[in-house]
Parts: sequence; C-alpha cells; structure tokens
Amino acid sequence: MKKQCVLLAALTLACGAPVGMTSLNGVGFTAAAQSNKVTGVVKDAKGEPLIGATIMVKGTKHGTATDLDGKFQVNAAPGSTLIVSYVGSKPQEVKVTGSSMEITMDDGSQTLDEVVVTALGIKRDKKALGYAIDDIKADELMKNKNTNAINSLAGKIAGVNITQSSGAAGSGSQIILRGGTSGSENMDNQPLFVVDGVVYDNSTSSVGNSAFDGMMRSATTSSNRVMDINPEDIESMSVLKGPAASALYGSRAANGVVLITTKQGKEGNVEINLSAKYITSWATNLPKTQTQFKRGYMDDQYDDAGNYTGTVFNDYAYTSWGERYDASTQSYDNIGNFFQNSGVWDTNLSVAGGTKNSKFYLSGSFYDQDGIVPTTGYTKTTFRFNGEQKYKIFTFGANAAYSDARTTKTLTGAALYGSSGTGALYGVYNWSPSDDMTHYLDENGNRYRMFGNRLDPWDERDNPYWIINKNNFFDKTERFTGNFNVKADITDWWWINYRMGVDSYTTQNSTRYAPEGAIKQVWQKGMMSDNTLKYRFLSTNLMTNFNKQFGDFNVNLMLGTTTEYAKSVRDYMMAWNFAVEGLYSYSNATDDNKKFQHGSSRTRLVGVYGELRADWRNAIFLTVTGRNDWNSTLPKASRSFFYPSVSGAIAFTELMGEARPDWLTFGKLRASWAEVGKGTVPYMTNTTLWPVKTYLGGVTGVGNNWERGNPYLVPEKTRSTEVGLELRFFQNRLKFDIAYYTNKSINQIISPRGPQSTGYIFCMQNVGVVYNKGLEISLGGTPIQTKDFTWDVSLNAAGNRGTMDGLPAGMDVMYVTDVQYGNVQAATFSGGHFMAIAGKRMTRDEKGRLILDKNGMPTTDNKSYEVANREAKFTGGLNNTFTYKNFSLNMLWEFRVGGAVFNGTKYAMTQNGVSQFSADVRNQPLTISGVNEKGEEVTNTWEADKTYTFDGKVMSGYNIIKNYYTGYYNYESANWITDVNSLRLRSLSLTYTLPKAFLAKTKFIKRASLTATATNLLLFTNYDGDPEAAASGSGVGGSSSVGFDYCGVPSTASFAFGVNLTF
Repeated sequence: MKKQCVLLAALTLACGAPVGMTSLNGVGFTAAAQSNKVTGVVKDAKGEPLIGATIMVKGTKHGTATDLDGKFQVNAAPGSTLIVSYVGSKPQEVKVTGSSMEITMDDGSQTLDEVVVTALGIKRDKKALGYAIDDIKADELMKNKNTNAINSLAGKIAGVNITQSSGAAGSGSQIILRGGTSGSENMDNQPLFVVDGVVYDNSTSSVGNSAFDGMMRSATTSSNRVMDINPEDIESMSVLKGPAASALYGSRAANGVVLITTKQGKEGNVEINLSAKYITSWATNLPKTQTQFKRGYMDDQYDDAGNYTGTVFNDYAYTSWGERYDASTQSYDNIGNFFQNSGVWDTNLSVAGGTKNSKFYLSGSFYDQDGIVPTTGYTKTTFRFNGEQKYKIFTFGANAAYSDARTTKTLTGAALYGSSGTGALYGVYNWSPSDDMTHYLDENGNRYRMFGNRLDPWDERDNPYWIINKNNFFDKTERFTGNFNVKADITDWWWINYRMGVDSYTTQNSTRYAPEGAIKQVWQKGMMSDNTLKYRFLSTNLMTNFNKQFGDFNVNLMLGTTTEYAKSVRDYMMAWNFAVEGLYSYSNATDDNKKFQHGSSRTRLVGVYGELRADWRNAIFLTVTGRNDWNSTLPKASRSFFYPSVSGAIAFTELMGEARPDWLTFGKLRASWAEVGKGTVPYMTNTTLWPVKTYLGGVTGVGNNWERGNPYLVPEKTRSTEVGLELRFFQNRLKFDIAYYTNKSINQIISPRGPQSTGYIFCMQNVGVVYNKGLEISLGGTPIQTKDFTWDVSLNAAGNRGTMDGLPAGMDVMYVTDVQYGNVQAATFSGGHFMAIAGKRMTRDEKGRLILDKNGMPTTDNKSYEVANREAKFTGGLNNTFTYKNFSLNMLWEFRVGGAVFNGTKYAMTQNGVSQFSADVRNQPLTISGVNEKGEEVTNTWEADKTYTFDGKVMSGYNIIKNYYTGYYNYESANWITDVNSLRLRSLSLTYTLPKAFLAKTKFIKRASLTATATNLLLFTNYDGDPEAAASGSGVGGSSSVGFDYCGVPSTASFAFGVNLTF
C-alpha cells in the first residue's frame, strides 16, 4: 500500500501516537473527552484518491493531511464539522456523522495533476517537491503517438530537447535534458530510463565497427532501444530534469531520468481494448537540384608547348560541372522519383481487469512499416503482462515484456569504412539530373557500368538502385524485460519493498555485399558480416519507508540498498571472396578469407541511499537525500563516492489563509542543490594490448593499444542548483512555472588526443569542466470553458548555455570521431561552446580583410577553429486542444531560435555540381576583394566565358569559378552553416468519440473513437532543408551529432487514420 513519504526511524519508533491524531499547533495532541477517532478517504469527482488534502476540525487547530491513498485519521466529535481543502479546489465543509467517512470534492472544482511519479517510483504530491519534474499522461502521449515513445514528448516539456535523427524506418531519436554534462564521446549524455522501477537500456548500438567490417554510425541508420516499448502500454512518462530530482538513482542518473510507468489493470469488469491505425508518409523538404548543366566537366586544352587552345566538354566524370543542356537534353528528377510513399499498419490489443485484491494487464501489438527508401522497413512485435496480487499485508507484483524488432536498411551518407564506393543516399543526392538513375542494370541483367571498362569496379560509383536491391543491410533485436516485487505494509506507518529486475536483449547487425560492385578489390566476389551484441542487466532494490506525524510536522524516512550487474558480449564474424557466387555462408570461404572477433565487458555497482523528508502544516517542505555508490569502472581508491542533495519548497498560499486573494489559487517557491557522481566505461583504468596479429615486416605478435589506461581516475561530479516559482490563478484556469538552473560538471573523464611520442594516442584523464545554465518557462491554462466547448493551451520555452573549460594546453579540443563531414567536425573547445562546430577560416588581416594569394584567391592557415555553436538560443512548444462536444482537435507547434546546422547535403551536392546553388554561381561573375601579400587592396572578377592567367598559365573562367566553389570557398566552413530559426507544425489530430447512447445499443462496445492525425505538415525556416538532423544518429556521446545534416534519409510528413474500441 502506498504511503506519502518517508520517516525518521528513531522518532517514529519513539512515538506512540497514531498518524493524524495530533495537534497542528505544535504543542502535541490532547483529545477532548467527547472526541472520537474518525477515519476516511478523500477522492476527486472521478473517484481517484487525492494526496495532500488538508482536513481541519472547524473551530479548532486540530487536523491532518491525506496520504498517498487519500486516507486520513483525525480526532473529531460527532456532529462537528470538517473543513476539507485541496489545492485548486474550493474548500468543503462536511459534518461528522460516524467514525468512517468518504468525501468527494465538488464536480465543479478544478484540481491540479498533483500526484507525480518521482525517483524510485514513489508517488508524491507535486507541491511538496523542491525541484522540476514533468509528468505526461497516456492521453497526451497518444495525441501524437509515435512508435518511438521519446518523440511523443517533443515540444511538450521545457528544457527537453528531442532530435529525430532521420526519416528512415526504425531510425532513432536523441533526448537531452538541460544540456550535456560529459565531454567524452564514450559517455552518453542522454538521461537514464527506468521502466516500472527497472533500469532500461536506451543505447543506440552500431554493433559493427570501422576497424572490423567498416561499419560506422555515419554509414547507416540505427534504432534507440526505447523503441522496443509499445507506446500503447505506457500509462505515464515522468521527466526528472535535474540532479536533485534524480540523485537517488546514483551515478547512472547524472543526466536526469525518464520514468516510464506502464499500465495496470483496475478494479471492476474486464475490459478489452483494440486499436488499429494506418499511416502513410512521404519525404519532405528535398534538396533542389540544378537542371541546366550536364554530367561531366569542362576540359581546358593545351598543346605540347603548354599553350591554351580552348575548352571542350568531357563527360568522363560522375560530377555535373559539364556544359549547358541543349534542346535534346532530358532532365530526370532522380531524388523525387527515388523516395516512395511509406505505409504503416499499427495494431494493438489489450485485456485488463481486476478485483479488490488482484489486477492484471495483458497486451500485444504489431507494427509494420515500409520505409520511404525502397526495400527498407521496420517491424516490431511486443507482448506485455503486468499483474498484482494482495494477500494480507503483502502486495506482490510482476511485470514481463517481450519484443522482437527487425529493420531492413541501407547505406546512407557513406560506404563502409575502407570499402570504396559510396552510400546509397549520397548517390541519390549527387546523381546527375541528366542521367536516368533507374538505369542500373544492362541488357543482360548485370550491373550497368557508366564508363564501360575504363575504370576498375572498385574505383567506380555504384548506382543507388544497385545498392538497395543487391546489397542487404538489416538488424534484429529480441528483448525481454521483467521485474518482480513484493511490498509488506508492516503497520500504517512502515512498509518494506523488495524489487528485482532484468533487462536482456540480443541485437544482430548483418551486412551482405553483392559481388562485382563498387567495393574494394578483395570483396569483388561478395562479403558478409554478422555482428552480435548480447546485453544483460540485473538489478535488485530493497527499500523501507517510515512515516509519522509529530504535531505540525509530517516526517518521513526512506532507506534502501541497490545492486546492479551488467554484462555485454560482442561477437563479430566476417567472410569474403566466396567460392560459390551468391551463397552467403561462412562455410563458403576459406580460412584466410574470413575472420572472427570477440569482446566482453562487465560492470558492477552497489549503492546505499536514504531520503529524509519533512513538512510543516503541509505548506513548508524539506527533502534531504544521500547516496553512496561503489562502481567497478573506477580504481579501488576512488570507486566509492558519496553524493548528497537538498531541496525545499514553500507553498506560500497555504500559509496565507483568508488573506489569499480569490484570483490566486496556488503559489510555491522551490529551490534545490545536488551533487551527483558518474563513473566511466569499463576497463579505462587498464592498459591493454592489441590481439595477436601480423605486423609490418611479417612479424607476428602483440602491440600496444592506442589508449593508455589510467589507474588514478576519480568520478565525474555534477553540482547543480535550481530555483523555481509555480503559480496558479483563477481556480487553475491559468498556470505559470519558471525555473533557473546551473550545472557544473567537474573532473571530466575524457581522452583528448595527445602526442604519439608517448606511445599512445589517447589516455583517459580527469580534466575539464562543463558548465550549463538555463531558464525554463511554462504557461498554460483553460481560456474558455463552457458546457460544450473547452480550449486548453500550454506554452513552454527554454534556453540552455553549455560551455567547457579547463582542457590541457595543446589538447584543448574534444572531437567526436564519427561526426566529421567535409572540413567540419563536432567538437568541444576549451573556453568555448559545448556543442561547437570545428572548421576552417579564410585568413584575414586585423581589419577583417581577406588575405589573398598571387592569383587573388583566399588563403587559409588550415587550423581548426570554433566556427559555430549548434545549441539553440531557446526552443519551445505551443500545444492547443479544442474540445467541442464529442470532437477534440489538438495542434502542437514547435519553435526554435538559433543554433547552427551544417548543411552537408548542400555541400556534397555542390562539390558534385548538382545543387541549384552550383548552377547559380556558374551563371554570374565571381568577384573577390581583399589584400595581397603587400597589404594592398585588390579586387578581381572572373567570368565563365573568358580566359585568365592563373598559376602562370591560361585557364578558362568557367574552371576558375568551379575550382573556387569546390575548393577555396570551403576554406570558410561557415559558408555551409546556417544559424537556424524554425517554426514547425509537429502534429495535428482530430478525434471523434462516439456517443455513449449510440454505443449502448450495441450492448458490447463501451467506448469508441475515430482519430485522424497529420504530422510535420508545415515547416517555416531559414534553413535550406529540414534543420532537425543528427547525421550520425542518436546516442552519439560527447557533443553528439545534432546539427549535422549530411546525405541522410529525409524527414517525412504523414497522415494517419485510427480506430479505438473498448469492449
């Protein structure tokens, strides 16, 4: 049975007074002779218990507050009057007519969503919290339901930044709360996910690696593992943003926590729910291509003496810097024709019910999606069982979930590392519009070779249709999660709970390369690889809770201990040069044409924790927590670390009494401080050797790994402060929240690139400090409410400022390995922004003038600079719901101001002469102004149809202009970067609920609704494309890949129609 909080054990055991039989004047309890003990429960109009409702005996100072079950005890004489008040409701007076009472607040009273799920799954009265927490219920999540539950939070919570990495079937999303705290790419800055009290892995696993089979994050798409949950099973999602909110979860929760609570059965008749939805989606915001210039290039001609003789067109090139179209040239919309409309079937079935002592919930779902890229898709099957049984003082609970997810995908922006060729999407965007891209087979059904035998196959560029039809890339994940818990309500003030949980999944990524493609020579007879990750996580948690009231004070103490064990096993298999063509089998290759690799890691964590909470008159609240972890990833000397937190809140309207104006319903000030530690990835304290292999000179042996271990590491620590104000006006018709926070993450565990003279490239060190500070504002309410019409609206906005400092001299930049495109890279600079873009700059003098070379072209020093900041100035959302009788219209807008995005797609298309920009610059003169080596101001102009002396020889203006925009122009990386502003209509949904009178005639349908939903219908932005991009996918550590757009699967818009029936 749930209790409101935690109690100081010594005081509890020393106190013999029953809960509630106290005096609120602090002197102690003195019962009048005629008083009786009155027990009862307070509920809202829907029959749900109300937590923290205040019960006062009229004319006295005697009273109490309801617990987590809405129950109370108070001494009151028969015939006396109880005054029942609750935040957001009008006080009610109720006569005492017996020893047991059930009180229901008036139907006309508007109540707050006071009960929220906090750390360790404890439900608490929201007004008692000294930190920010947001709770999104199932009905809100379903308004823009997405198979990736993270996406349903987008635009709804201030300070929660969600980036959908691409429009590919099964692609993942990234969630960041209040900025990243770790600068190392080995450390994921996403929050901890906890499902029904058990830690749930949300990593995005690219199981292969560039050193084995060439797989990179930037080469394809991957899913984040929260996608394994069926969104229909979710009852609520609680977001704990700051360390103070999540401190009880230990070192894994330094980036915040997302608590997911799944549905349970309810007392009453068994209900069967069936929902079915069909979704169609299409690619949006596709890049514009030029249709003026052919594939090829303009070739300057010279005689044997080096004299210029003219410029001729040459089609021996994949790029489109050739001559202008003539009347006979046909143009092809290769990009638009490549992407197809996607179809999705989403079906869910659940059965739920219960009695007073037992409850159950059983569900199954099937999700089947065709991708907008032909031959790609994503399917997911899930099953879940949640059960609860009460027996005497015990409550037993069990949850079990199984999922099977399969993704068929393709190469996107790049080929496998070291394999030659390109990605399919790179080919789509850069295929010449003067060539028909669908022509990928010759008349014999073999691969069409554009230049015949003039190039070796491994030096050619594969047609995207060849890649998607002949090369296969797929992954599959089977997952089981479950937990068992038992709770014993020893007394009405003391309970004990034990929980054990498991999270286990196996992911296999597979690659099949067809023979004779544009791949390296040793793979010309085909290649296959299968890379498997097996993940196992076991946890236990023992917790006890005490609760007592002493005079005006309610005191709670919670104590607990937890253990965690995680094991990852990776197996890599690869074979090539098959003896029998088309037979992908490891038995079809000789031993010297296949290889295998194995790796595993284990981590353990033991923690003890405690939380002391106290409140005075249900108006002033104080919470103190402490936790100590022993983490196996750190050296023995520093693997034990303690972190505390303290938070408080003053519900000042509860103290105002009759002085509170009618227009002010509720007001609260809150503040918190916390310090949370974080370990590192396994084995960073050890220096290891490479596996046995053959080195230069044919010598077989072992060699140093490129990363040196550090046996002196200490945990990262994040220190956080937060202050906030919550106000409610006009019986909750208007709500306002504001919070300001600061985070300082010290002792960063990072591995900056060092001098190779040490014998190593990297070494984990405790250096650097990450700072985050920000402001969050939420405003909402119900502007209109009549009998038939209601308008609910909420607006949120937040801005974070993330920076880093304190890196060692000479190692003052942290790069993200898999996030580098063109001449830019995701980076964090010491003394700069956390989400920076590193790139080049054209050289300028002290007056900002370009320094030009002898030809009048810009120069560069080839150094790496911070050229942009990817973090937005502020982001937010506007959510409207209009309800008229049985119709409900929901409209969700998202906005963003600032934040850089690198347009790598436009960059690549320009290098290949395919972008509209590349055509525009060819149609106008090129003028460059600056200073020469002598400091003299000069201005030069080149025109395409003229010739000029360049590097001592005559060159056509056409090629000078081409060379500028494919070379010199890139010296200024900012030329491809946009500081983005955007406004997006994220979702628009209309729901019609069938009348109950109509359904009653069927005698078996209890509820029914029809829903039509559209997503991403409108986007207003100054960016050339869709700025929501993360080219290397979700789950990239450090400063992530957010803000990099490079030849990926484009974003999609969609329309869905669904039916929901309850029997």
